[in-house]
Amino acid sequence: MTERRMRTIVKAITWRATATFITTALVYVFTGKLALAAQVGVLEMLLKILAYYLHERAWGRVSWGRPKHPLEDLPVTRELSPEDREILERHLQDLGYL
Repeated sequence: MTERRMRTIVKAITWRATATFITTALVYVFTGKLALAAQVGVLEMLLKILAYYLHERAWGRVSWGRPKHPLEDLPVTRELSPEDREILERHLQDLGYL
């Protein structure tokens, strides 16, 4: 299963908000300059949100470590009839895949 883009975006924002607060606080503690700490925090947050999003989307394309779909190795040699498709969809719903 993969994540939707919006979920990845929300995860990136909430994580970066937490991490940016820590970075901003550290810059302020070391420099005593609130304006500098805020500037570093904003820039750090924007760049790392982008990096996290791209990292997550790239990993979303990697199949390594994911369980295989139960029908992945099913040899299909003809187009499924609407009845067969309905049976498969119902079965996949029962298994929680749809």
